Amino acid sequence: MSSAPPSGGTGGRTLTIAFESGRRIAPDALRLSPNGATLEVESMFREPLRLTLGQLHLAQVDRGPAKVKAQAGRFPILKRLSATAVVPREQGIEGWLWTSGGGSALTLLGDEDAAPTGALLFTKPLGPEQLEPVLRPEQLAALVARSPLGVPAVPGVLFRVQDPGKAETAFRTYGLLRPLTDREVPPAMRRSLPTDRSADPSVGGGSGQASRSVAPPGF
Repeated sequence: MSSAPPSGGTGGRTLTIAFESGRRIAPDALRLSPNGATLEVESMFREPLRLTLGQLHLAQVDRGPAKVKAQAGRFPILKRLSATAVVPREQGIEGWLWTSGGGSALTLLGDEDAAPTGALLFTKPLGPEQLEPVLRPEQLAALVARSPLGVPAVPGVLFRVQDPGKAETAFRTYGLLRPLTDREVPPAMRRSLPTDRSADPSVGGGSGQASRSVAPPGF
């Protein structure tokens, strides 16, 4: 389903989520508008990647620093109980989208040594039809080499945003800032830390805290 902005939310304006990159005049960015989205990353794309809003599933923002200590994770994956309820993070998680030791199954845009602060998942992985016309040859070859099937596929991207607050506002405006759960992230895409504790759906029983708790947007 298309993630259309709420009525009166943008007035047709384009909301820009600028990334941290080496370019000062025109930094890499994700641009959201009622007409769709464009992803501009000079080191990866020969021209902007254009997507419909329906191709964007959900987004997350983390306010952490670029450099992290060992055994750190970003973007926790919560256990979903129903369409409106998840197990609270303090009761355990199902893994992370990114860890300092294990990296991520998603494509990292920008400095690979810097911890990401933004995540965007697509409704379904982008395939050759979307990627081949815009990817730089070396980037396309790298994606093919990492793919078990030898076909480029990008289920989502990670990046560092210049302003986490503005990124949260933009994602929220377009209905993308939502909880990240095990329904959206299959086991092969999850990363773990030695300190992780698995989510326990039985905590509190059928009418307990876990069964009725809902993760806030941007959790």
